[in-house]
Amino acid sequence: MPPTNPTSLQRQLLDWADKSANERHYRTAQEQQIATALANPRAIALHVAAWMLGTWWHGYGQARVLRGESPGWDDVRVGQALLRCSLLLRASRQDHRGRSLPAFTPVHGAQCILLGLALDDPYAEDLHELYAAQPDPFFQPTDALGLFVRALLHLRAGERPVVTPRLGPYFELLTAWGSDPAVFVRKLVVVLDHHLTQSSGRGDFADPPLLLYPAEALAIVNVRTLLGLPTPKIEHPLLFTNLGQMRPVGPWPRDPLVGRIEQMLARR
Repeated sequence: MPPTNPTSLQRQLLDWADKSANERHYRTAQEQQIATALANPRAIALHVAAWMLGTWWHGYGQARVLRGESPGWDDVRVGQALLRCSLLLRASRQDHRGRSLPAFTPVHGAQCILLGLALDDPYAEDLHELYAAQPDPFFQPTDALGLFVRALLHLRAGERPVVTPRLGPYFELLTAWGSDPAVFVRKLVVVLDHHLTQSSGRGDFADPPLLLYPAEALAIVNVRTLLGLPTPKIEHPLLFTNLGQMRPVGPWPRDPLVGRIEQMLARR
C-alpha cells in the first residue's frame, strides 16, 4: 500500500480524538464494561474492554501532546498500562476445565511491547519475558513485526536474536545492528518509511496508538542506549512532530482503575 503523509496522519489522529462518538465508544462504554467485569470475576470481556480503553487514552493523550500539552503523556502512559494489562489478562485465561486458552495475537503483543519500550514502561518485564519465549510457530508468515519485536527483546536481554528473512523489512535493520551507526540509522529510516505504508487499512501501525507515534524508532534508541550503543540523529518526518520531539517527564502515573485490574491479575 502507498505511504501516508505524516501531516495527514496528524490530522487523522486529532479528528479521531475529537469525535464525541469515539469517546463514548472507547472510553465511557469500556469503563462501564470494566466496572461490571471487576465486580464479576467470571466476566470474560475485561481484557477486551481494557484494550479498547487503553486505545482511547493513548490516542487522546497523543492528541494533547500534538497540541503542545505535555501532561498528555500521562494519559498515554495510563493507556499503555491498560494495553499491557489487557495482554496479561488474555495470557492468563483458562477455559471451564482449567486449560489455558490461546494467548494474544503476535501483532497485538508486538504493538504493545514497542509502545512500552518507547515509553520506558517500568512494569512490562512479565510481558517481555512471555513474548520473548514464544516459539517460531507462534508467528505467522505475515508477522514480521512480531518476529522483529521478539528479536529486539532478545537483544535487550543480551541474547543472540534469531535473524531470518522472515523478518521482511526489519531483516536488514537487524543485520546492521552492530555495524557502523550511520549505516544502522539509514536502515532505521527505511523501517520508518515502512511504518508509513502500514498506517492505513489493516496495517501494523493503523491503530491510533501507533498511527503517528514512531514507537519502533524510540524503542530501538532506548534499547541501544541500555546496551551502550550509539544511535545517530534520525532524520525522518515521523520524528518531527511533538510525538517524536517531546518526552514524558516524571514518574510513571498510577491510575486507580489500572490498579484494580493489576490486583485481579495478581490473584490469577
